[in-house]
Amino acid sequence: MIYSLTSFSDIFKKSFTENFNQDLGMGRFLLTMAVSILIGLLIILVYRISYRGVLFSRSFAVSLLAMDVITTLILMTITSNIVLSLGMVGALSIIRFRTAIKDPLDIVFLYYAICAGIMCGANLLGLAAIGAVVVGVILIVASRLPSAADSYILMVNVNPEDEEPVVRYIEKSTKRSRLKSKALVENTVELSLEVTLLAGSTKFLNKLNAYPGVSSVTLVKSTGEYI
Repeated sequence: MIYSLTSFSDIFKKSFTENFNQDLGMGRFLLTMAVSILIGLLIILVYRISYRGVLFSRSFAVSLLAMDVITTLILMTITSNIVLSLGMVGALSIIRFRTAIKDPLDIVFLYYAICAGIMCGANLLGLAAIGAVVVGVILIVASRLPSAADSYILMVNVNPEDEEPVVRYIEKSTKRSRLKSKALVENTVELSLEVTLLAGSTKFLNKLNAYPGVSSVTLVKSTGEYI
């Protein structure tokens, strides 16, 4: 009687070689790419609906679709040929991304697109579709949840001798105010304050603009990208 002893390393090597060098048929390729593109379009739609910034970046939205599709292509290449996979790893290791991401939510969408591409490239199309829908619903619902009162940046140019009365008037006319910066511009003082409006009303701005010594008043919604 002959016993076949198989070590763990043999099992690992066999599984490793069987998972590579798979024949990537045209039908499977087209189906995978179609699903990847549809999921990428879904990610763009979710990003557009849940976006709460000042200026919507169309180029970033398109890059999410491109990242999803490109990741899918990379994964299909890696799983189809072991030699190409090693070369791909070496090529990708020299890439460096230095673009600053201002909004933390943008990082979430980057991982969203990459994860969808990985699942599509691994031929987990059903899981990729379900996961994309679930994450999309979570992001949309989370973006619609009520939050604390919106903060604004109030910029006022005032004469130095009228600075204190103007600051007191702003404190009285807003729910909350905090001085963020103070700059001397020629013969005027430029104040930047973070304020929370009373019941969302901006009527006090008209009186503030007519206040003695005030030359200009600007109110901007704060998104964390100012000051």
